[in-house]
Amino acid sequence: MPALVRELVNTVFDNSVSTTNLLRRALVVACRLEIPELAEWLRKELNGYGENETGVPEYRRVQGQLMADTPRGLLPVRIEFSATNKFLTERFMGQSIPELIQITQISTDIYIRPQFDDEQMIIQKIFTPSGIYGHPKVKLSSLDLTRIIETVRTKVLEWALDLESKGILGENMTFTQEEKQIVQEQHYHFGNVSGSQIQIESNGSTQTQPQTSGDTASLTALIQLLDDALQQGRVTEEHRAELEAELATLQAQAKSPKPKWTIIKETASSLRGILENAVGSVLASQALPYVAALSR
Repeated sequence: MPALVRELVNTVFDNSVSTTNLLRRALVVACRLEIPELAEWLRKELNGYGENETGVPEYRRVQGQLMADTPRGLLPVRIEFSATNKFLTERFMGQSIPELIQITQISTDIYIRPQFDDEQMIIQKIFTPSGIYGHPKVKLSSLDLTRIIETVRTKVLEWALDLESKGILGENMTFTQEEKQIVQEQHYHFGNVSGSQIQIESNGSTQTQPQTSGDTASLTALIQLLDDALQQGRVTEEHRAELEAELATLQAQAKSPKPKWTIIKETASSLRGILENAVGSVLASQALPYVAALSR
């Protein structure tokens, strides 16, 4: 009878075995080795991530094309501001691997609703100025979902190969206490690691975590300042739509339980050009310090 880990490695290369069944076999190995963090990741891949759950892996981020569902059919919507376009079309796909596989088998083009806090506000501020009237949709390619599926498959392979390199094999369908002890000295991280490589730490190692928070005070103050300026008519009609679109992006991020600071930074950079070249000097002098703080 083949060793559990070697069998798992061979299964990855067997195209007749679906990624769903591969994950189930990997779950058996993780549970018998008593690795709770890995078992949790495998269960989420099999069952899906909660709709409002934090910590959906970075490899599940996709970006599509913004479309308008109009009486003339689906039409592409061109957004001039990269930060706004990114906010509207990015999505973390939290569906289970079995669901993603099923979706890829149905169609090559997938349409989803954008994650708007206030869809009517977005329609008014972005679709109306562009001359397109319709409900927003984001068009994804099945290749984006296939990439997620294949990334998960590769992560299982990398983990199994790491076990094999340490002599953890699972002969006779079980693991020895010595094998379990070796595993307990490792920490496997799958959830929030970018790219295809798994992250492995030994006990006693230290890591510096990237900063994910930003200047919420500057963000709140900038939103209030821009909103007041628009409400009081202190922005020219020529550039009003630009400012409204960028403000809508900042407002949506501020309301989000997990604001994306990279998008806020890009939006602030875009706002800098608008403020310096298109609006009154008083508003620019008031807003630019906040923009500078958010652009760092």
